[in-house]
Amino acid sequence: MKVLLFVLMILSFGGCVNSVAAAGCVVATASSMCDSNAVGMACGTGIENGPVVFCPEKSGTFQKRNTENNVKDFLNTNDRTSGLRLTDGEQLMLPCFSGESKTELYVVYFVGRTEKERSYWDVYNKNGFWKGKNNEQEYRYSKDMERYINARINQYDVFAIALNKRMVKDIREDEFLPDSNAVYKTYLLTNGKWIQTDSFRVQDVPKDTGRYLMNISCRRGKKSLEVLGDSLVSLLDFSDRVNYSCASGREDCVLDCLRVDYFLLFSNARMPVMLLDAAHKLLFKKYKEKRKTTEHIKVYALLSVNNKVTDSVLCYEYYSNAENLSAYEQIYHIDTNQHKIWTVKLTYDVEGAGADAVKVRTVDLDRNCFVQENAIKNNPTGVLKNG
Repeated sequence: MKVLLFVLMILSFGGCVNSVAAAGCVVATASSMCDSNAVGMACGTGIENGPVVFCPEKSGTFQKRNTENNVKDFLNTNDRTSGLRLTDGEQLMLPCFSGESKTELYVVYFVGRTEKERSYWDVYNKNGFWKGKNNEQEYRYSKDMERYINARINQYDVFAIALNKRMVKDIREDEFLPDSNAVYKTYLLTNGKWIQTDSFRVQDVPKDTGRYLMNISCRRGKKSLEVLGDSLVSLLDFSDRVNYSCASGREDCVLDCLRVDYFLLFSNARMPVMLLDAAHKLLFKKYKEKRKTTEHIKVYALLSVNNKVTDSVLCYEYYSNAENLSAYEQIYHIDTNQHKIWTVKLTYDVEGAGADAVKVRTVDLDRNCFVQENAIKNNPTGVLKNG
């Protein structure tokens, strides 16, 4: 059986290997290794006596396992098409290997969770992996790399970047060209299951694999919670609490208890992604306008079904006017179990803050849209319910 090798993108300016620039994609040959600007490509052509399988068990090490019932198993020994190698030419070097299942081509990456663990693979680290080794003969140390990772697997996030074979054109014996509309999917091994964390088109391939995957790790750690918004917003009497506690002259405003800084959360260029199930996810799209005395930010939650946007809703908005010292902000909370979104508009001035009625929407995964429920009515200003 011939070995299928693939690459996402090599030249950051959109060029392609083997002079296929016009196609906006890349061809990989059997001689390809983990390349400098490639997010995922073949890491070699195999190792003698077969590869060592990586497989997380409760003991925290990688062992062999029965994969018959797994939908995704990028660690299957039989599917590996290379030994463990390091990405080459990037600022952050990552251990990786390539594989091929019945439906996908993929590369598995091991990303250290600490700076010490990540720098261990740097060829310039005199106390790291390459101490006493020849980094020009990487193939000789594949088994050593595997043994090291086996012993410290709890210190690594394990990612896979995969391409469905239906999006690959068979050009010649061992050269393959992704379709111009090819979509790559990024998975993270989480509690023994491969969870999709991101996807991108061949035209949008990240320039640096390591930084791209580290951003996903950080995003899932902190932002996976922050992007849900603050749960206080979902309280039945949240608006009443704001109107009661944030009035002029009071010092116990409930808004001071919010744990999410929405403005800071959406100040980053890269918007978060929230998975709802295998087919549905929430994307976030930001619009920003800044003038001499005003600033206006809008963030929409987009419901994506199999990578196609079917509906949208305004979840966050911020507007400020320096001339009249006023501002308003819409904040939100998302419950992924109930599939609900709460939003509330807050108005700020020099005297205090007030809140409109909280609006509630359901994310309808059957009809692939947002459905608005009845708004939670406010009590008269200054009246707070007991309990």
